[in-house]
Amino acid sequence: MKFFKYNLTNPLRAGQQVAGLIILFLFFAFLTPSALASLSLARSDLAQSAAPYPPGASVRTRLQVPDSMRNGILANDRYLNLPPNFSISVVARLSGARFMAVAPNGDLLVSQPGSGKVSLVREVPGSDPQVYDFVTGLRSPHDMVFHTIGSTSYLYISESHQIDRFVYTSGATSAGAREIVVKGLPDASTPELGGKYGHELKNIALDSNNKLYVSIGSTCNACLSDTTSNPRRGAIYQYDADGSNGRLFAQGLRNAEGLAFVPGTNDLWVVVNNRDNIAVPDPASSAYGKVVQSYVDDHPPEEFTRVRDGGNYGWPFCNPNQSGPTGYDNMPFDRDVEFNADGHVNCDAMDRINKGIQAHSAPLGLTFLQNTTFAAPYRQGVLAALHGSWNRANPTGYKVIYFPWNSAVNAPGGQVDLVTGWLNEATGEAWGRPVDIAVNARGDLLISDDYSGTVYKMTYTSPAGSGPGQNFTLAHPAFDRLWQRSDRQVFDHQVARTYLWGPQPNSAGLQEEYADSPGGKRLVQYFDKSRMEVNNPNGDQSSPYFVTNGLLARELINGQMQVGDQKFQPREPAVIGVAGDIDDTSGPTYAALQKWQAAVGQQSGLVTTAFDRSGNSRDGSADFARYNIRPVYFVPETGHNVAAPFWDFLNQSGPLLSPTGLSVQGRLFEPLFYATGFPVTEAFWAKVKVGGQVKDVLVQAFERRVLTYTPSNPAGFQVEMGNVGQHYYLWRYGNSQP
Repeated sequence: MKFFKYNLTNPLRAGQQVAGLIILFLFFAFLTPSALASLSLARSDLAQSAAPYPPGASVRTRLQVPDSMRNGILANDRYLNLPPNFSISVVARLSGARFMAVAPNGDLLVSQPGSGKVSLVREVPGSDPQVYDFVTGLRSPHDMVFHTIGSTSYLYISESHQIDRFVYTSGATSAGAREIVVKGLPDASTPELGGKYGHELKNIALDSNNKLYVSIGSTCNACLSDTTSNPRRGAIYQYDADGSNGRLFAQGLRNAEGLAFVPGTNDLWVVVNNRDNIAVPDPASSAYGKVVQSYVDDHPPEEFTRVRDGGNYGWPFCNPNQSGPTGYDNMPFDRDVEFNADGHVNCDAMDRINKGIQAHSAPLGLTFLQNTTFAAPYRQGVLAALHGSWNRANPTGYKVIYFPWNSAVNAPGGQVDLVTGWLNEATGEAWGRPVDIAVNARGDLLISDDYSGTVYKMTYTSPAGSGPGQNFTLAHPAFDRLWQRSDRQVFDHQVARTYLWGPQPNSAGLQEEYADSPGGKRLVQYFDKSRMEVNNPNGDQSSPYFVTNGLLARELINGQMQVGDQKFQPREPAVIGVAGDIDDTSGPTYAALQKWQAAVGQQSGLVTTAFDRSGNSRDGSADFARYNIRPVYFVPETGHNVAAPFWDFLNQSGPLLSPTGLSVQGRLFEPLFYATGFPVTEAFWAKVKVGGQVKDVLVQAFERRVLTYTPSNPAGFQVEMGNVGQHYYLWRYGNSQP
């Protein structure tokens, strides 16, 4: 029975690999183009050299634990080793926390097999999280997957004996009615097994064709009965999403965990807990056929491999061996002495394992990072959580590892340790055992630990000078191009005008629910003035509409949060001031503007109407007629007029940064209403606190932005974009500081 394992790669081997990579890098760095053109590398070598290697665990970092959670194993200070620029904290304490799933609305679900339930964790800024029993009364619940079919979002949960699904309602704190989609899976209750099943917990995945994949682990370390049972054990089965048309998909996988698809593909990859107490397979050895601890320590490797339809990966007849010239890549098989000494099963016909991991590491969770908002240096890669060993003289595992991903050859590069420190290597004692990893909407890495009963949150802070601001980098190259175009020269004090976006992003890139985007999520990033979005990552990046900036002002006014082209979540309109300081109590709120959206027709008189906090209007001629502001452009699409200062602002030209980094003259807004959308109110006056002083401010709400005109401001800064991005984030997430 293999609940433990871990990965401590041989230090000498690891040092040799790193040294080799450095030499290879220097070799390539000084080659001339002609030499490069004539150089020929084997495909596996190319895959290794092409993959980037970001920093690994090197900084001893104190685990941040709230006082309310400082008990048991975490009663005393604990330290973990992280890459530079990361911090780590405790989000929640949950007994036996295993696999995780981030809900479309940002809630975290955590399975607790020993308690028969799935918990929902909702973070509360500045306080302990809210924890709910999302679903109880389950038989050893383990893996979970959110999946959308048509317009319905489902949560799939694996029990030891069946697969369930629930219709998911955004924000719900408990599951609805359970639908059993796959029944009769083997577990300890299966009569023929007599109450014994070594790997009865099930893992699942769903692909873009709405096919469900279920891993059925072996009942024992290695046994022939699993290869003839019905259903086959040590195998993966495929079903339709409703559980129909089940069939054997692949076999020879002792205990496949962490089923995951390479983002944008239906290529299924798994990590596999391989067998224990293997006998020496070399007939020339005096120890042939014997179980020798020194051999068991490093054999056979754990497996990280692509799984094809109809594939057979050897167990229990053939065992991968990393001792050959390819090392842990594409490993050849040895005949298993116990079950295949005579070679009646042809090991050469088995599907080779793409990548090996140190024997007895027990990899469990597997997460590809390409479609997440995790730290940019790591986003082209994949993570695995190593639970830790029992069948090894010196324990190994107990860490989170990273593989850079080479998309050109669809293969992982060499292993990098991302988080270590749960194992005291001097004593062989461990205080934590990572199980699963997930990335939340803010780009934090979540790690579950069933030994200490903890969910950790690992947060990245970009080093100073790596981007426009100090805290985050831009989450997409198209975001960077857009910010550079209008705001780079403002940031560098080369141009005297207001920001279109802000001096820096206010958040990391986030994956927010959007029904019409691939996978039901879109990449967004918040700024003071708005939000950048990519709705279709496969769209034309040269189009000005590849990046949009959301109908944020309209959503704040109407209280309808848009989560699809025609899909909205009802909320209350935002009781947040549309202009001025965040603590201003004089100017109108977004909610107050609801009643002023009706079309008014073309206007030409002086703009003198003023609004108070509640949106009550008054004739402000005595205060505001002196500014001589008139509407100058009528927008028939919404029936509103654009006031002169705002029309001039939208039509201005000035210095812009070209894609090649040159300063050029051009229209700031192109297309005209791209950034603002159409007006949804007329312009109005308000007395608003700005920079701590109450000032006269002209305000006009557009679909996407709010524009303000402050006559007392210096030239170039009289018209400004309101802080709609900051306000929207506060309205949506309840926190003005992402």
